[in-house]
Amino acid sequence: MPPKAQTQDTHSRFLLIEGEVRIRHLLSAMLQVAGAKIVHNVPSGKAGQEVLLNQAVDVVVCDWNAPEMNGVEFLRSVRGLPVTKYLPFLMMSPAGQLKEEELAAARDFDVDGHLFKPITQEDLQAGVRGAVGRYNAMAKAYTHLARAAAYVDIGEFDEARQEIRAAQLAGGESARVWSEAGNLLAAIGAPAEAKECYRRSIEFDRGYARAYDKLGAILEEEGDSEAALKFLTASTQMSPRNRERQFTLAKAMLARGDVEGARAAVHRGIEAEGGAAHRSAVSAAAAEFFMSAGRADLAEEEYAFALEGDPANVHYFNRLGIAFRRQKKYKEAVDNYRKAIQVVNNDPVLYYNLAIALAESGQIPQAVGTLRRALVLDPHFKAAEDLLRRIEARARQGG
Repeated sequence: MPPKAQTQDTHSRFLLIEGEVRIRHLLSAMLQVAGAKIVHNVPSGKAGQEVLLNQAVDVVVCDWNAPEMNGVEFLRSVRGLPVTKYLPFLMMSPAGQLKEEELAAARDFDVDGHLFKPITQEDLQAGVRGAVGRYNAMAKAYTHLARAAAYVDIGEFDEARQEIRAAQLAGGESARVWSEAGNLLAAIGAPAEAKECYRRSIEFDRGYARAYDKLGAILEEEGDSEAALKFLTASTQMSPRNRERQFTLAKAMLARGDVEGARAAVHRGIEAEGGAAHRSAVSAAAAEFFMSAGRADLAEEEYAFALEGDPANVHYFNRLGIAFRRQKKYKEAVDNYRKAIQVVNNDPVLYYNLAIALAESGQIPQAVGTLRRALVLDPHFKAAEDLLRRIEARARQGG
């Protein structure tokens, strides 16, 4: 459950995350001047998570560039736990550092405000006062939402509905409250009501990307791909630095046959969160998305791009071979593994995968010989032993 509503003067337990020792101690002292009774000042997001697991906290103040997990990653983790879901959260960054899309990324997880360095005592107090004031205004709604979530978890849907209605009444025109209500209604299998909540959320805040996401996802499930695409596209335009959002848009585009649009969305999603720095790694990550989406043909293209930039990467060869095999392009798979073996000739997994492709293409004697080569390299390769046994048995039976 969220903490009880606080008065402006009782937000006394702080979690401060700042990587630079000097700045951390200075901000800690400033918070104490502002009336903080306890300040847990830690150097990283990982350390901050430990505090939240073991200590009561009223307000989080976190640096955007916190070590180990950046501010948005930490904010996401805070919003992902029921006990900390609604904690007031202030993000710090140097003035002028953040781009609009980065501010939007923080808003995706309901950041309560930004503090721009160098931070004055007045800035700090005003930021905390604003965040706590907004929390207090919605505390009753948040409590009802937390209770509703607990009822959903145990399958008590009637009680959950009562709490959701109470949250909607207490939340007034809060886009966040209506969106969270929609999430809960979707979880209990009430998509029509969930859609109405997301529409209300959008009415109250035209820039609340999360409601667009959720509404688009329901419309996609209902088969209204054109309307879904409209909302999903709008959400990515508002806040593009969100991998999950871009991947959802890509799936909707694939459903409509827009391969190039889907490819662009996947690459944006990977690049936006810094998931892969090198172009080859971006293509490989995109290939994995397409494999999971059942488009081995597109995965094949992406792995080919990846290998152009990193031609000695055995993992890419292995995955490209799987993409070929899923398309029943066994000759291409065999050729691919043989190229890989020219690069690395002592990897038993490559020989094992080559043997599978050979067997699938009907080249049984060659598959047997290749598996024996794999077992020479690794005598304890059980999967190769099992496959060799099955292939030899099939050969004896004339299959």
